[in-house]
Amino acid sequence: MSITVIYNRKESKHSFSISRSTFIFICVFTIAVLMTSAWLLQSHYHQQLTQHKIESVNERNLLKQQYLQSIQSQTNQELQALAAKIGQLQAESNRLNSLGERVIEKSNLPKEEFDLEQDIPLGSVYYPSLLKKPELPLLKKNVAQLSYQFKNSQNQLQQLEFALNNHHLIDELFISGRPISGKGSWISSPFGTRADPFTGRLRRHRGVDIAGYTGMPIVATAAGVVTAAEKHSGYGLMVEINHGNGFVTRYAHAEALIVSVGAVVEKGQQIAVMGSTGRSTGPHVHYEVIKDGRQIDPNYYIHRLPS
Repeated sequence: MSITVIYNRKESKHSFSISRSTFIFICVFTIAVLMTSAWLLQSHYHQQLTQHKIESVNERNLLKQQYLQSIQSQTNQELQALAAKIGQLQAESNRLNSLGERVIEKSNLPKEEFDLEQDIPLGSVYYPSLLKKPELPLLKKNVAQLSYQFKNSQNQLQQLEFALNNHHLIDELFISGRPISGKGSWISSPFGTRADPFTGRLRRHRGVDIAGYTGMPIVATAAGVVTAAEKHSGYGLMVEINHGNGFVTRYAHAEALIVSVGAVVEKGQQIAVMGSTGRSTGPHVHYEVIKDGRQIDPNYYIHRLPS
């Protein structure tokens, strides 16, 4: 078989012949190239599709992993906070027990009537390792046990308060007189609405200001337990005393504190030194009487006679 191809141009004509075997070879080669190209394209398509599926699966797995890590991190934070809370509750329970013992000792009551030295029924409840590998069931159990212990301690202290009343200690718990020892003091600002010394605007004054000089002794107006002895942004150095029956007295703007939290103080005992710390315009003591969490006018207690 012979195929002749003629190129017809203006200037010249060319022709060549292709044999049958050559033609067949060209056809077979062309078909092979086309089939190979089609196979390569199909393989590339399947490879891209597989790669896309793999990336999609990896992305989903990554999202799942991030979600699980987020949940685990949140759970660990909650458990760590719970474990830290257990330590705080234990410290508070120990403080209450110590406080009860000191009150008993101070009041000369029989110690055997109050079981304040019993161990917290937790065994080895709290260790720093719990912060690394907290166990939720154990922590919940510990919190429940601590709650029971606190309830028991509160009952003990309520019984103690009742016993104190029955042992004729009402006089010491009776709030009366000025929180200042010595002469040279005066009430510079009463309880109620007044012009704020810093802004000039009317503002509720929730205590009585008793002015004097720096260094004057600040004394407790009744016996009780010190529940706060710290620095406060507004009050400056201040002391709070719990007298039972819902009564609390507060002494603010001190120059220095003499008592600490948990101390049992007597009526007339010095607890601080007058100063002008915090939001203050001069040496004085800001004195508050609080009943059931609400400030009441201290003027009545300042001027009433001792029981």
